[in-house]
Amino acid sequence: MAATKGLFAQSYAEARARFLAAADAAGARIESEPHPLRGPDGGTLAIDAALIGPADASKLLAMTSGTHGIEGYTGSAIQSKLLKEGLAERLPADTALLFIHAVNPWGFAHGRRVNEDNIDLNRNFALPPFPENAGYALLHDALVPGEWTEDTRAKSRSAQGAFIGKHGLEAFIAALSTGQYTHPDGLFYGGQAPSWSNRVMRSIFEREFLPRKTLAFIDIHTGLGERGAGEVLCTEAPGHPVFELGRKWLGPDIRSTSAGTSVSADVRGTMKSALIDLLASDGNERQTMAISIEYGTVPQDRVGAALQADNWLYRHGDPESALGREIAREMRTVFLVEEADWAETIHEQAARHVGNALKGLAST
Repeated sequence: MAATKGLFAQSYAEARARFLAAADAAGARIESEPHPLRGPDGGTLAIDAALIGPADASKLLAMTSGTHGIEGYTGSAIQSKLLKEGLAERLPADTALLFIHAVNPWGFAHGRRVNEDNIDLNRNFALPPFPENAGYALLHDALVPGEWTEDTRAKSRSAQGAFIGKHGLEAFIAALSTGQYTHPDGLFYGGQAPSWSNRVMRSIFEREFLPRKTLAFIDIHTGLGERGAGEVLCTEAPGHPVFELGRKWLGPDIRSTSAGTSVSADVRGTMKSALIDLLASDGNERQTMAISIEYGTVPQDRVGAALQADNWLYRHGDPESALGREIAREMRTVFLVEEADWAETIHEQAARHVGNALKGLAST
């Protein structure tokens, strides 16, 4: 396959510089919230919010990247390309555009899906009492071995297979990926309190989203589904106003995690759900479309193995070792396909969905 010839940045710092340059050239008003920690190169980490259009617009199209750290390479590239291609010039009347870059800048910069506290940000927006996940507790020891050898990997695969044999594949997927709040050193850990990124995003939601009457929100992810396929998914079920508006604007291919029609499990504590709850909390009438686009990369067993290896590396290993660098390369590979056909299809799909969202906003 042909290489992407620089379409994707090689580091968080490069991705951020590209985004800020594209946003500035498009005339955006940029607000940056610095992260308390630094990147692996000692550089600044931040959530950058670029707003284009009337500050008091009643309609808003928003897109986030990097909720899952390393997945930000794709989301950042999409945001920068849309800006460079003149998206800001195609906004309908009374409409603002908000691109939020690197929701999890620490994970983005360190090549990890989780944040600085091993928290999966898209499980971190749950409120106590936290959802229980008894299935994960049964799998935890197998998923996070103390050593990363062929023997321990084989034992892990065997334990996972045994769980599937006893409880079924659906129960395994739910146990593994819906989120867990009991094992801080484990996979898909949602945390026990709002993380730094959670607090910053809630502040942005209150400042930029609550004043609007009609909203389209798109969160970019990678790592689930068939290679190059961009599944549009909504946490709400058919019949819910958020789902129905998404179907009206984006078409019948939208999928629901809560109804079980998506490649994604029915995840708890997502950022989208927190936004939807916030917009429904003040009694004001709004039209809201909130979706994720999940771009497929490689087979799921390979993604899962990469996440296990990454978890082990930051608990027991040395990121600067030969094995650490190998694990880092694999993490990038499973969440970003650096081939021209993949880049072309994800950009085409993103542009189409954004275009349809703008048409929907214009029609209200």
